[in-house]
Amino acid sequence: MVISFKGVWRCVGLAEELHRFACFSSSIWFQSQGAILWKVVVLAALCGIWLERNIRVFEDHLSSGTLDERYDVIVVGGGHAGCEAALASAHLGAKTLLLTLNIDRIAWQPCNPAVGGPAKSQLVHEVDALGGEIGKIADRCYLQKRVLNVSRGPAVRALRAQTDKREYAMEMKKIVEKQKILLITVDYNVSNNIRHFSSACPPCSWTHHSTPNLSIREAMVTDVILGMNDDIEGVRTFFGMDFYAPSVVLTTGTFMSGKIWVGRTSMPAGRAGESASYGITESLQRLGFETDRLKTGTPARVDIRTVDFSGLEPQHGDEEVSWFSFDPDFHIEREQMCCYLTRTTKATHQLINENLHETPTYGGWVEAKGPRYCPSIEDKVYFYSLYS
Repeated sequence: MVISFKGVWRCVGLAEELHRFACFSSSIWFQSQGAILWKVVVLAALCGIWLERNIRVFEDHLSSGTLDERYDVIVVGGGHAGCEAALASAHLGAKTLLLTLNIDRIAWQPCNPAVGGPAKSQLVHEVDALGGEIGKIADRCYLQKRVLNVSRGPAVRALRAQTDKREYAMEMKKIVEKQKILLITVDYNVSNNIRHFSSACPPCSWTHHSTPNLSIREAMVTDVILGMNDDIEGVRTFFGMDFYAPSVVLTTGTFMSGKIWVGRTSMPAGRAGESASYGITESLQRLGFETDRLKTGTPARVDIRTVDFSGLEPQHGDEEVSWFSFDPDFHIEREQMCCYLTRTTKATHQLINENLHETPTYGGWVEAKGPRYCPSIEDKVYFYSLYS
C-alpha cells in the first residue's frame, strides 16, 4: 500500500476547532509568552491523531473493496435549482448526493444579485409553498424590495428583491451543510492500491455529511452512466470516480462548455473566475439529446466612488415590505438601500452604434441566442432605435 502526500490537507472546520482547543489549552496550562509554542504542539498532536484515524478509515474502506457511493438521487450543480432539488430529495427521505465544482460557490449570484421579478416571483412563491428555501433566504438577505407593476392589475404584479450576494450564498451553504467539519474522501485507484492526496482540490472529493440523507462533493461530472436497458445508473467524474443512482438531476447553469467574451477576447469559463464544465454536453449528445448555445450579457461593474449621484433619480424600496415566504417566522424587516435610475441619451446610442462591430454578436464571433425578454443594450439600440 502506497500513500503519496502532495501538498497539505485542507480542513477548515477541523483547523478552526483545533485552534480554539489549542487556545483554551494554552490559556489553562501556561499564562506566559511561551503559550504560542504549546498551541503549535497541541495542534500538531491533534492533527496527527486525526490523520492517523482517518487513514485507518480509508484503509478499512479499501480492504472492503470500494467506498459506498450509491444514492437514490444525484444532483449535478449547486446553484439555485440544484440546492432546491437536493434539499427536496433529502427531505423526502432519499439518500441524495449534490455534486458541484466549488463548494464555496454554492448558490452564488454572480451577475444580478436579485430574486423575483415578473414571472419569477410567482415561481419563488410556489417553491416556498412546496417547502423550498429560496424565498426564505431572500426574505432574510434582501437589500431592497419593491413590488413591480403596481399601476397595473394584480395578475402582472411581481415582487423583486435585490439581495446581498455574499450573505445569500452563505445562508444557503449553511442550510445544505448544517455543520462545520469537512471530511475528505479520496479519488483512488483500487486496482493499484495507490492513492494521491493533494492540495490541488480536483483529485480529492471534499464531502460534507450534513443534512440527513444529503452529502456534498466537489467534482466535475463528465458522463452519465447507463445500464443494459439504457436505464440511468449514475454519473462519472473527470477523475474517473463513479457515483450510482437511478435518478440524476442536471442543474448545470452556464457551466456546460461555457465560454466568456470580453470584447474580442474569450476564454473557457462557467462564469468569471470559475472553470467551465466539460464532458456532460458530449455525453448528452451521445444519448440523443439536441443541444444549443445560449448567451447572456453581463453589464460592467461601476465603482460607486466614481459616480455623480446628483443627476440620478433615487428609487427607494417599498415602505410596506412584501414577502416571498408564507412563513411569518422569516419576515424580518431590515434597513433598505436606495437604488438609482439613469437613462441613455442620443450620444450613448451613437457611441454604441459606432462600436457594434466590437461586440461578439455583431462582430460575428458568437451565434448563440440571447434571452428573449432581456435584450442586451446593443440589441435595444439596434432593434428599437425608433423608440429613442
